[in-house]
Amino acid sequence: MTTIRSSQYKNLFFTYILSRGAPSKGTIILLDGLPSNPLSKNQLIQKLAEYNYDVFFPRYEGTWESKGNFLKRAPSEAIIEFIETLRKGESIENKKYKAKKVFLLGASFGGGVAFDIATKYVVDKICAISPVISFKEVNGIETLENYIRAAYSKDYRFNSKEWQKLIKDEVWNLEDNEIRESSNVLIVTGKNDDQIKESDLTEFGKRNNVKVRIYDFGHITLSKIPESILGEILTFFSK
Repeated sequence: MTTIRSSQYKNLFFTYILSRGAPSKGTIILLDGLPSNPLSKNQLIQKLAEYNYDVFFPRYEGTWESKGNFLKRAPSEAIIEFIETLRKGESIENKKYKAKKVFLLGASFGGGVAFDIATKYVVDKICAISPVISFKEVNGIETLENYIRAAYSKDYRFNSKEWQKLIKDEVWNLEDNEIRESSNVLIVTGKNDDQIKESDLTEFGKRNNVKVRIYDFGHITLSKIPESILGEILTFFSK
């Protein structure tokens, strides 16, 4: 098993594995849900590396090991800066690493971040799993702030004013912004999802010309992607 390493770029702390075997098939950037324990993604990172991808998992600004304040600016902004740095070339393990192809794999909140990036910046492929397309439609969103403050007080550092902007779709609003190169975007969702309605994602896909794949599952997270679905995602990335 390859060791998962860590580093820092500006405010962003990130863990990563570089492909050790055949030439890398590309760079996958993981965008996590909210809230979520980053360590639960280690198995996925290892598995993606076994498929010969370079895998990077940045923590959003103001969360976990990253510096700054969560939601002071849209999470997508720091991620875009990180992607641009990897494309230009960044010193990693005493070598210059340069990403040739960049793929985003985001789930739930991270799927929303991936879509926000897709309205501002072009990567090679994006897969959004059970993505949040509007916080106003998320079941139980009104209670989430208090839950995070109670259970993750040190891990998500934000103020209530910024949080209210998030749940009012003011940090990003997918209704008012066009997804660029929508043919390179894939939505994966479970028909039994009790948090993000499959019907809402289907309608969103139709409006934005984004492919939607529906599976007989509930809410799918990065740490619980079934092997069959992961295989289809990687096939999508490789086309």
